[in-house]
Amino acid sequence: MRLEEHVAFSTAAALVALPWLKDEVWLPYVASILIDVDHYLEFVAARRSLSLREALRYLRTPHRQRGPLPKPLHQPLTLGALTALAALTRQRWLWLLLAGMVFHVSLDACNNYLVRRLQGQLQREAAGRCPLCAREVMRLELHARRPLRTLLARYRRANYVVLCPECHRLLHLQG
Repeated sequence: MRLEEHVAFSTAAALVALPWLKDEVWLPYVASILIDVDHYLEFVAARRSLSLREALRYLRTPHRQRGPLPKPLHQPLTLGALTALAALTRQRWLWLLLAGMVFHVSLDACNNYLVRRLQGQLQREAAGRCPLCAREVMRLELHARRPLRTLLARYRRANYVVLCPECHRLLHLQG
């Protein structure tokens, strides 16, 4: 899920929570967005650069080479440790921070599930054959036929095709 989509969903959630959280609504809101700082760390590890502009360009690249670090803030161990700390200290601000982070990770999980399900459906329909070269391949890759401007477009079957890795790479090289 792209940063812009996380910001939109987090903004909507903050507006819904505003009557209950009042002036504390900023904490889960900011946490739900800034949890993605670990993606920036991925960029720094992969490219050895601190440029925010380059990082945003890199992170928008489909099929980018993943850095050597996992996303530490997205990990169940991190969220579990924060839950334990919040329970032990009984600090409201920690629970609010955790709520924002869990909201973000939940959005990622839903997005990943829907995209994987879509890819599986298209892969079964293709019966393991690339529609461009007709090669039989164990795992076809999901390719967007056009730039997906909205979140809902990401889940429409008509916007995708599955291709063998070689055809997929060639399509991206052609632009």
